[in-house]
Amino acid sequence: MAAWPAEVIDERAVDIAEAADVLLRQQGAWRHRRVETITMLTHEQVRRHVSIDFTVPQDQSERLRISAEEFVVPLALLMKRPLVHFDLRNEEQHAIPLLTADQHRTIARELLYRQLDSDEADDAVIAAAADLIEAVLADDPQAVEPQIAELESAHGVELPDFRATASVLSRFFILWAIVRGLDRRRVYKFAFDEPAGRTPNFVFFIGAPGCSEAESYHLEVVVPADLKARRTLLVDAATGRRLVSGERDTDRPALYFRAESPLPEAPEIVIEFGAERWRFLAPAALVASIIALLIAPPFLFSDLTALPDTAGAAVGLVLSTSAVFSVLILRTDEHPLLRLMLVRARALLAASTVAALFAAASIGFRTAAWIIEGTWALAALVSVLTAGILIIEAIRAPR
Repeated sequence: MAAWPAEVIDERAVDIAEAADVLLRQQGAWRHRRVETITMLTHEQVRRHVSIDFTVPQDQSERLRISAEEFVVPLALLMKRPLVHFDLRNEEQHAIPLLTADQHRTIARELLYRQLDSDEADDAVIAAAADLIEAVLADDPQAVEPQIAELESAHGVELPDFRATASVLSRFFILWAIVRGLDRRRVYKFAFDEPAGRTPNFVFFIGAPGCSEAESYHLEVVVPADLKARRTLLVDAATGRRLVSGERDTDRPALYFRAESPLPEAPEIVIEFGAERWRFLAPAALVASIIALLIAPPFLFSDLTALPDTAGAAVGLVLSTSAVFSVLILRTDEHPLLRLMLVRARALLAASTVAALFAAASIGFRTAAWIIEGTWALAALVSVLTAGILIIEAIRAPR
């Protein structure tokens, strides 16, 4: 047992690479199902939970053996980036070890040389490819296609198998899990945190390379409280082809994809989020409308200069209550994504509230007539515009 982390992997690397070549070419034949759950942690990061249901073909088992009872299995391909909060477990929820980065490189190196043999490359080509192979095995993602084209051109050869494998291994690394027993169907689960790209209008883009690594692919998105997934898509970012779409305006969108030719070149999950109407937007629109009704009609129809002597205290009190009501609906105990999505709406409501307070203050402090007129004109404009924008946003928001 103590030998396999170093010596055994070196000794078995050729056999393991031969098995990996077969298994990675026929991923859907032995990985039956891949189930993923995407959980939004923040507006920049998600946690991906993956479950893989697989049965390794018996004719490849011996090549993958590293001890009497243990085997290495190429469970998945992961993007070349640091693994954050990574966790790998089996059906019994036992923590499972995996090969190190150096051991992965040892096997991947043998796999790449095997592909050169498959392409019938001569010794000169193999020697010239040595530096390119080491570049492919670097820890960071590499764009090696131009170098492969240069190698082919310089030696007048075509290397389709090497090109395909090198292109994958330059961007991904193989997750080699240590499996005890391959005589039955297994289910392994792993999870990790990863970044997510997004647009300013909160459309998120999350890579989904695993959608074609199994016969079937199932995805669920855990939507934060008080949000809805307006749309959820699986697309091929390279071609723009829509592969499958989920239910609209739901808090648990699900996608199902069956790997069929042609496989997507750059599969990607697209999720657009929206804040629920009654969580904040509708109450905010109501408050803004009340403020507008308290400001605009008096500005249009009342003698504002007479208010300080007749109803100053009452007007100030009525307008100030709008600020109190606004504060009551500005919660902070919410998901970071929701908080970010509501920044604009809260800023609008704050602007309306501040405008109301200044209008009340101009009367309460008995300022000059031109100040009262100007303050109320500005407050009326701000309150009406704010109410209109928030009403439109509330109508467009999911229920």
